[in-house]
Amino acid sequence: MLLWLGMNLIIINGPCGVGKSTVAELLHKTIPLSFLLEGDALRRLVSGYKEYREESKQLSSFVAMSIIETYLQTGHDVIVDKIIFDEEYLDRMTAIGISRGARVSEIILWASKDFVMKRAADRGYRENGLLTPEKCERFWHEIDALKIKRPHATVIDVEDLLTDEVVERIRKILI
Repeated sequence: MLLWLGMNLIIINGPCGVGKSTVAELLHKTIPLSFLLEGDALRRLVSGYKEYREESKQLSSFVAMSIIETYLQTGHDVIVDKIIFDEEYLDRMTAIGISRGARVSEIILWASKDFVMKRAADRGYRENGLLTPEKCERFWHEIDALKIKRPHATVIDVEDLLTDEVVERIRKILI
């Protein structure tokens, strides 16, 4: 358990296969009463999300922002786990966090393209799934470009770190 100084909005971003979900879940377990917002899981709750990609993306975005705002109103921490390369989306989350008095920490987990592509391939791509090797590579490039545009974000190269070491680095940022 950590000693927390105030309320936090922790945005864990990065390309697929970099360990965002694993890190977010471990961090979530160490923060009492925190809310773990998994963006992809939220989107899958919209019926027909594959057939209505743009609509389901927009709807799940509205719900995500509502969850963040509502949960921060309770005075507790929110951890967001999602690939996000849309700066406007990140800025909206940040604005909500600031308006609720939360400390906002934008974390980008990072690794080389070869590392990320191998990890994603090892997990496997589902037939008819939304994630393809082409999308995984495109997401890597999008996040690579985002790192330059978000100088306030903390970038953690995970390639040579154990998951517990990544979590510990994030914890040090937060306390």
